[in-house]
Amino acid sequence: MPDPAAPASSLIVCDGCGQAASSAHLVRRFQRLEWATRYRPIHLHTLLLGAVSPANQSDFLYSPEEAQGGEAAQVLSAVGILAPGKTADAIHSEFHRHGLFLTHVLECPLETPQSNGDSSSDTATSPDALLLARLPAMFTRIRRSLKPKRLVLISASLSALVERFAAAQLGCELLLDDGHPYSVDAADASVAARSITNLCQLLAVPAPR
Repeated sequence: MPDPAAPASSLIVCDGCGQAASSAHLVRRFQRLEWATRYRPIHLHTLLLGAVSPANQSDFLYSPEEAQGGEAAQVLSAVGILAPGKTADAIHSEFHRHGLFLTHVLECPLETPQSNGDSSSDTATSPDALLLARLPAMFTRIRRSLKPKRLVLISASLSALVERFAAAQLGCELLLDDGHPYSVDAADASVAARSITNLCQLLAVPAPR
């Protein structure tokens, strides 16, 4: 594990989120990557892109846990997949059959910042700064690896980055909700519900009851 007293230049930086990473952080990152890769479609039709991977394992869509909540439940509702009574593998396989894949600009949860008294350092590791710094790598991954036909932004935290996505020439159609991301993770429950309903319409699935 990195020495807290070591200079920032000696810390390991995670290639999935750009945060300073302990060995435990990297283990969790590779575990989630393994889970997600198992259900990645060969021919990806629609890429759902969130801002930050959820902190709770049960909220991560590709978790092998059968009880799913948070972002996982929101996304499954938005794509019309009914989870109750199904195993995690059955849910993941159904999501895969739809040609869907979910990933995040920051592929790891946000770590609790450890302030060193340097305000400029704290600003550099803020969520907005991390998202902006990760965009070039995300754009490259979309163009060269994922190659979806459609890209759907599903997080309110990506609102300020919409123009960058639109100008990035990603080789796929960028789908937005009246010019904004489909904010299925909005803190306002009514906004999240409306976004989920609109996303259901986009994906041509029945709206959740």
